[in-house]
Amino acid sequence: MNEAEARLILQSYRPDLDDPNDPQFAEALRLATENPALARWWEEEQAFDQAIADQVAEFPAPFGLQTRILAQAQPPAAFRFTRWMVGLAGAAALLFLLVQVADVWRNRGAESSDLLPAYSSEMVSFIKVAPSLELMSPNLGVIMDWLHQEKAIPPNVPASLALLDPVGCRVLSFRQHDVTLICFDRSSGRLAHLFVVDRAALPGLKLGAAVVFKHEGEWTTATWTENDHVYMIAVQGDEAAAQRFLPRA
Repeated sequence: MNEAEARLILQSYRPDLDDPNDPQFAEALRLATENPALARWWEEEQAFDQAIADQVAEFPAPFGLQTRILAQAQPPAAFRFTRWMVGLAGAAALLFLLVQVADVWRNRGAESSDLLPAYSSEMVSFIKVAPSLELMSPNLGVIMDWLHQEKAIPPNVPASLALLDPVGCRVLSFRQHDVTLICFDRSSGRLAHLFVVDRAALPGLKLGAAVVFKHEGEWTTATWTENDHVYMIAVQGDEAAAQRFLPRA
Protein backbone atom coordinates (compact mmCIF):
# COMPACT_ATOMS: atom_id res chain seq x y z
CA MET A 1 0.00 0.00 0.00
CA ASN A 2 1.41 3.39 -0.98
CA GLU A 3 0.69 6.82 0.53
CA ALA A 4 -2.00 7.75 -2.01
CA GLU A 5 -3.89 4.50 -1.37
CA ALA A 6 -3.60 5.02 2.39
CA ARG A 7 -5.12 8.50 2.08
CA LEU A 8 -8.09 7.15 0.13
CA ILE A 9 -8.72 4.49 2.76
CA LEU A 10 -8.30 6.86 5.71
CA GLN A 11 -10.76 9.31 4.14
CA SER A 12 -13.44 6.63 4.43
CA TYR A 13 -12.39 5.53 7.93
CA ARG A 14 -14.82 6.47 10.73
CA PRO A 15 -13.08 6.00 14.12
CA ASP A 16 -16.32 5.55 16.04
CA LEU A 17 -17.84 3.04 13.59
CA ASP A 18 -15.14 1.19 11.67
CA ASP A 19 -12.96 -1.62 13.00
CA PRO A 20 -9.31 -0.46 13.19
CA ASN A 21 -8.26 -4.12 12.99
CA ASP A 22 -9.75 -4.49 9.53
CA PRO A 23 -6.74 -5.36 7.31
CA GLN A 24 -7.13 -2.36 5.00
CA PHE A 25 -7.72 0.15 7.79
CA ALA A 26 -4.98 -1.38 9.96
CA GLU A 27 -2.42 -1.08 7.16
CA ALA A 28 -3.40 2.53 6.39
CA LEU A 29 -3.31 3.48 10.08
CA ARG A 30 0.10 1.84 10.44
CA LEU A 31 1.46 3.86 7.52
CA ALA A 32 0.07 7.02 9.14
CA THR A 33 2.25 6.37 12.20
CA GLU A 34 5.39 5.75 10.13
CA ASN A 35 5.12 8.41 7.41
CA PRO A 36 5.51 11.98 8.81
CA ALA A 37 3.82 13.64 5.82
CA LEU A 38 0.91 11.20 5.96
CA ALA A 39 0.69 11.63 9.74
CA ARG A 40 0.46 15.42 9.35
CA TRP A 41 -2.21 15.09 6.67
CA TRP A 42 -4.19 12.59 8.81
CA GLU A 43 -4.14 14.88 11.85
CA GLU A 44 -5.32 17.85 9.80
CA GLU A 45 -7.96 15.70 8.08
CA GLN A 46 -9.39 14.65 11.45
CA ALA A 47 -9.28 18.24 12.75
CA PHE A 48 -11.10 19.41 9.61
CA ASP A 49 -13.71 16.66 9.95
CA GLN A 50 -14.30 17.70 13.57
CA ALA A 51 -14.60 21.36 12.57
CA ILE A 52 -17.17 20.37 9.91
CA ALA A 53 -19.10 18.33 12.48
CA ASP A 54 -19.08 21.24 14.94
CA GLN A 55 -20.37 23.63 12.27
CA VAL A 56 -23.06 21.20 11.09
CA ALA A 57 -24.28 20.78 14.67
CA GLU A 58 -24.99 24.51 14.87
CA PHE A 59 -27.86 24.48 12.41
CA PRO A 60 -30.67 22.07 11.51
CA ALA A 61 -30.33 19.95 8.41
CA PRO A 62 -32.26 21.23 5.39
CA PHE A 63 -35.65 19.58 4.97
CA GLY A 64 -35.36 16.31 3.10
CA LEU A 65 -31.55 16.22 3.27
CA GLN A 66 -31.42 12.81 4.96
CA THR A 67 -33.71 11.34 2.34
CA ARG A 68 -31.59 12.73 -0.49
CA ILE A 69 -28.38 11.39 1.08
CA LEU A 70 -29.87 7.93 1.57
CA ALA A 71 -31.15 7.96 -1.99
CA GLN A 72 -27.65 8.74 -3.23
CA ALA A 73 -26.18 5.91 -1.16
CA GLN A 74 -28.74 3.19 -1.99
CA PRO A 75 -27.50 0.58 -4.53
CA PRO A 76 -29.81 -0.93 -7.17
CA ALA A 77 -31.63 -3.96 -5.73
CA ALA A 78 -30.15 -6.41 -8.26
CA PHE A 79 -26.58 -5.10 -7.94
CA ARG A 80 -24.11 -6.68 -5.54
CA PHE A 81 -21.77 -4.14 -3.90
CA THR A 82 -18.24 -4.98 -2.90
CA ARG A 83 -16.80 -3.42 0.26
CA TRP A 84 -14.87 -0.93 -1.87
CA MET A 85 -18.02 0.12 -3.73
CA VAL A 86 -19.86 0.61 -0.45
CA GLY A 87 -17.00 2.84 0.64
CA LEU A 88 -17.30 4.86 -2.55
CA ALA A 89 -21.04 5.23 -2.05
CA GLY A 90 -20.45 6.45 1.48
CA ALA A 91 -17.85 8.90 0.22
CA ALA A 92 -20.31 10.17 -2.38
CA ALA A 93 -22.94 10.68 0.31
CA LEU A 94 -20.43 12.52 2.47
CA LEU A 95 -19.44 14.71 -0.48
CA PHE A 96 -23.11 15.50 -1.06
CA LEU A 97 -23.47 16.53 2.59
CA LEU A 98 -20.37 18.72 2.39
CA VAL A 99 -21.78 20.44 -0.69
CA GLN A 100 -24.95 21.19 1.28
CA VAL A 101 -22.89 22.55 4.19
CA ALA A 102 -20.73 24.61 1.85
CA ASP A 103 -23.86 26.08 0.30
CA VAL A 104 -25.09 27.14 3.73
CA TRP A 105 -21.69 28.63 4.49
CA ARG A 106 -21.73 30.56 1.20
CA ASN A 107 -25.13 31.97 2.07
CA ARG A 108 -23.93 32.90 5.52
CA GLY A 109 -20.79 34.47 4.12
CA ALA A 110 -22.59 36.58 1.55
CA GLU A 111 -22.64 39.48 3.99
CA SER A 112 -18.99 39.21 5.08
CA SER A 113 -15.67 37.77 3.95
CA ASP A 114 -14.37 37.55 7.53
CA LEU A 115 -12.82 34.12 8.03
CA LEU A 116 -11.32 34.94 11.41
CA PRO A 117 -13.95 33.04 13.48
CA ALA A 118 -13.31 29.87 11.47
CA TYR A 119 -9.54 30.34 11.64
CA SER A 120 -9.59 30.92 15.40
CA SER A 121 -11.87 27.94 15.98
CA GLU A 122 -9.82 25.54 13.83
CA MET A 123 -6.50 26.53 15.38
CA VAL A 124 -7.83 26.28 18.95
CA SER A 125 -9.38 22.89 18.16
CA PHE A 126 -5.87 21.65 17.35
CA ILE A 127 -4.26 22.86 20.59
CA LYS A 128 -7.08 21.96 23.00
CA VAL A 129 -5.17 18.76 23.65
CA ALA A 130 -1.38 18.60 23.81
CA PRO A 131 -0.46 19.43 20.20
CA SER A 132 1.62 17.06 18.10
CA LEU A 133 4.71 19.05 17.13
CA GLU A 134 7.06 18.32 14.24
CA LEU A 135 10.06 19.75 16.08
CA MET A 136 10.58 19.70 19.84
CA SER A 137 13.22 22.17 21.03
CA PRO A 138 13.72 24.65 23.89
CA ASN A 139 15.92 26.74 21.59
CA LEU A 140 14.18 29.46 19.57
CA GLY A 141 17.13 29.71 17.19
CA VAL A 142 16.87 26.01 16.35
CA ILE A 143 13.13 26.45 15.76
CA MET A 144 13.70 29.40 13.41
CA ASP A 145 16.30 27.41 11.45
CA TRP A 146 13.86 24.51 11.07
CA LEU A 147 11.08 26.83 9.87
CA HIS A 148 13.47 28.32 7.32
CA GLN A 149 14.37 24.85 6.05
CA GLU A 150 10.67 23.99 5.75
CA LYS A 151 10.05 27.28 3.88
CA ALA A 152 7.51 28.18 6.57
CA ILE A 153 6.79 31.69 7.80
CA PRO A 154 9.44 32.74 10.37
CA PRO A 155 7.50 34.93 12.81
CA ASN A 156 8.59 38.02 14.66
CA VAL A 157 8.06 36.69 18.18
CA PRO A 158 6.75 39.38 20.57
CA ALA A 159 9.38 40.28 23.17
CA SER A 160 7.23 39.22 26.13
CA LEU A 161 6.59 35.84 24.50
CA ALA A 162 10.27 35.37 23.67
CA LEU A 163 11.01 35.50 27.41
CA LEU A 164 9.29 32.12 27.78
CA ASP A 165 11.00 28.83 26.98
CA PRO A 166 9.84 27.45 23.63
CA VAL A 167 8.57 23.88 23.46
CA GLY A 168 8.53 23.27 19.73
CA CYS A 169 6.79 24.05 16.47
CA ARG A 170 5.01 22.66 13.45
CA VAL A 171 3.32 23.75 10.21
CA LEU A 172 -0.47 23.58 9.93
CA SER A 173 -2.80 24.50 7.08
CA PHE A 174 -5.80 26.80 6.74
CA ARG A 175 -7.64 27.11 3.43
CA GLN A 176 -4.52 25.99 1.54
CA HIS A 177 -2.32 28.50 3.38
CA ASP A 178 0.54 27.30 5.59
CA VAL A 179 0.30 28.32 9.23
CA THR A 180 3.36 28.45 11.47
CA LEU A 181 2.77 27.37 15.08
CA ILE A 182 5.29 27.87 17.90
CA CYS A 183 4.42 26.76 21.43
CA PHE A 184 5.88 28.34 24.58
CA ASP A 185 5.88 27.08 28.16
CA ARG A 186 3.91 29.31 30.56
CA SER A 187 4.72 26.92 33.45
CA SER A 188 2.14 25.02 35.51
CA GLY A 189 1.53 22.78 32.51
CA ARG A 190 0.06 25.58 30.39
CA LEU A 191 1.27 26.81 27.02
CA ALA A 192 1.08 29.97 24.96
CA HIS A 193 0.67 29.36 21.23
CA LEU A 194 1.75 31.72 18.47
CA PHE A 195 0.21 31.25 15.00
CA VAL A 196 1.31 33.11 11.86
CA VAL A 197 -0.32 32.97 8.43
CA ASP A 198 -0.23 35.06 5.26
CA ARG A 199 -2.67 37.97 5.39
CA ALA A 200 -4.15 36.70 2.10
CA ALA A 201 -5.69 33.83 4.09
CA LEU A 202 -7.80 36.29 6.12
CA PRO A 203 -8.81 39.07 3.71
CA GLY A 204 -11.27 40.51 6.22
CA LEU A 205 -8.38 41.69 8.43
CA LYS A 206 -6.93 45.01 7.38
CA LEU A 207 -3.40 46.16 8.07
CA GLY A 208 -3.26 48.34 11.17
CA ALA A 209 -6.63 47.18 12.50
CA ALA A 210 -7.09 46.89 16.26
CA VAL A 211 -6.30 43.61 18.00
CA VAL A 212 -9.27 41.23 17.80
CA PHE A 213 -10.01 39.11 20.88
CA LYS A 214 -12.13 35.98 20.63
CA HIS A 215 -13.17 33.38 23.17
CA GLU A 216 -13.22 29.63 22.46
CA GLY A 217 -14.38 27.99 25.69
CA GLU A 218 -11.59 28.41 28.24
CA TRP A 219 -9.29 29.74 25.52
CA THR A 220 -8.78 33.34 24.43
CA THR A 221 -7.19 34.36 21.14
CA ALA A 222 -5.71 37.74 20.24
CA THR A 223 -5.21 38.46 16.54
CA TRP A 224 -3.42 41.33 14.81
CA THR A 225 -1.78 42.13 11.49
CA GLU A 226 1.88 42.87 10.89
CA ASN A 227 3.09 43.66 7.38
CA ASP A 228 1.97 40.75 5.13
CA HIS A 229 1.13 38.39 7.98
CA VAL A 230 -1.59 37.77 10.54
CA TYR A 231 -0.47 36.84 14.04
CA MET A 232 -2.60 35.11 16.65
CA ILE A 233 -1.80 34.24 20.25
CA ALA A 234 -3.93 31.59 21.97
CA VAL A 235 -3.83 31.00 25.73
CA GLN A 236 -5.99 29.46 28.39
CA GLY A 237 -7.42 32.38 30.33
CA ASP A 238 -9.07 35.74 29.79
CA GLU A 239 -8.14 38.71 27.60
CA ALA A 240 -5.63 39.92 30.18
CA ALA A 241 -3.76 36.61 29.87
CA ALA A 242 -3.48 37.06 26.10
CA GLN A 243 -2.80 40.79 26.35
CA ARG A 244 0.45 40.31 28.24
CA PHE A 245 2.04 38.55 25.27
CA LEU A 246 1.09 41.11 22.62
CA PRO A 247 3.81 43.23 21.01
CA ARG A 248 4.24 46.65 22.54
CA ALA A 249 3.50 49.66 20.37
